[in-house]
Amino acid sequence: MVGVWKDLGMNSGHAYGKSIRTVKTCVGSEFCRFGTQNSTQMGIDLETMLANMWSPHKVKLAVSGCPRNCAESGIKDVGIIAVDSGWEIHVGGNGGIKTEVARFLCKVKTADEVKEYTGAFLQLYREEAYYLDRTVHYIERVGLEYVKQKVVEDAASRVALYERLLFALEGLPDPWAARIAGTQAREYAPLKLAPPHADRQIAVALED
Repeated sequence: MVGVWKDLGMNSGHAYGKSIRTVKTCVGSEFCRFGTQNSTQMGIDLETMLANMWSPHKVKLAVSGCPRNCAESGIKDVGIIAVDSGWEIHVGGNGGIKTEVARFLCKVKTADEVKEYTGAFLQLYREEAYYLDRTVHYIERVGLEYVKQKVVEDAASRVALYERLLFALEGLPDPWAARIAGTQAREYAPLKLAPPHADRQIAVALED
């Protein structure tokens, strides 16, 4: 598994580490008649913004293009659900052994607001959660109203949290850029083939 990520030029920690996982999306308004917003682009934007972010535990995000919720945003640490007038943000979900439904945080109008509110929440979680706390455990400890006060109601607090997150992630390599560069390098590399019966020769050598 690690070898696959290495071939892609990407950090394998995104598959198993205490970090952000790849963002799940539905096809959204670009490809679905029910989609109200471009969920695919939102997922790309969030994943690019949060690339290489480490946290107290794994963090899963999903973006659904309409309330039908095909991306299962309702059971993610941060779930974004598109509606006609904007986006709903839900937090503290968990799709593991003990499923937890995410709780409604707020509704915003623009994609930039989604990134700001999501980033502020995740930075608050990064700063205050105990090691190995999922977001649901952190919210259970401090209370959803506390999170809303810090992220939704107090604009200065939200902006400060968001700026601290961006500062922490500043300068980290974009894994997608690395993947594209790695793909281009492989396209121009000479093709190397194993000699005929290489597996048989190795097996005989091991027996000897």
